[in-house]
Amino acid sequence: MARRVTRAGIEDRRNYTPPGRLRRIAHDYRGTTVALLLGVLIAAGLFAATSAMAVNARLDRRVAEMVATRDERSMEFMRRREAEITQQVAQRERSLARKEEELAPRDRPYLVVSLAERRVLYLKGDDTLFKAPVAIGSGETMVIDGVTKRFQTPRGKMSITAKELDPVWVPPNWHYVQIARRNGLGIVDMSDAPPNALNGRFPPGQVPISGGKVIIPPWGSPQRAMRGTLGAAKLEMYDGYYFHGTDNPNSVGDAASHGCLRMLRDDILWMYHHIPVGTPVYIY
Repeated sequence: MARRVTRAGIEDRRNYTPPGRLRRIAHDYRGTTVALLLGVLIAAGLFAATSAMAVNARLDRRVAEMVATRDERSMEFMRRREAEITQQVAQRERSLARKEEELAPRDRPYLVVSLAERRVLYLKGDDTLFKAPVAIGSGETMVIDGVTKRFQTPRGKMSITAKELDPVWVPPNWHYVQIARRNGLGIVDMSDAPPNALNGRFPPGQVPISGGKVIIPPWGSPQRAMRGTLGAAKLEMYDGYYFHGTDNPNSVGDAASHGCLRMLRDDILWMYHHIPVGTPVYIY
């Protein structure tokens, strides 16, 4: 109990110590108490920070585990998908091989045209009897009277139906329309006129042009028959498609034709002399 002395020199015996043990200790040992409280607060802060770091570390590990699990599942899915695609491709190749065996004759020669490689092969079994470059359809389009025409070589199975030396080409109407448009000329359609309607006015086998206009000559007229355009020979197929020579040999090997298969002179003459009518043709 603390004692105090009054101004008169009389001892003050009143008890100023706060009631309660803890309060008395805090009162009598203030410095120690403050230091102890600060230590407790610092320890609590360190504990909280350490706990937060531990929680963050656990959270990071969990996230990493989740990402790894997801990546493993994604990789497993990709592996399964790749295996499925590989199996589908293998099945497709086996199916194509069976189809080729069914379609391609083994007992007689046949022609195969690769549009991608722009060449024709004459095959018998596993032997290549002849091969040569060809020009294929250009893929260009024309719109005439609202109808779109595309100059492309058809795919599929065909056959040689006829052969001819020194063939004459009778151009369709679109040939004259194409020439007029390329040269900025007008068009006069006389295709339904009598065959002799242009006789004496224009030479045979040439495109009639007069007054800034291309004249589409009558069917059966001399002006409609063009020699040399198809080269030295032609081998006909279906729907007006041919193997034929050309008056533009530099175009062979390119996508440059209106759908027929152009060939060099020596190659088309070899075809004419060695390819019989009825020979199957596979274009792909």
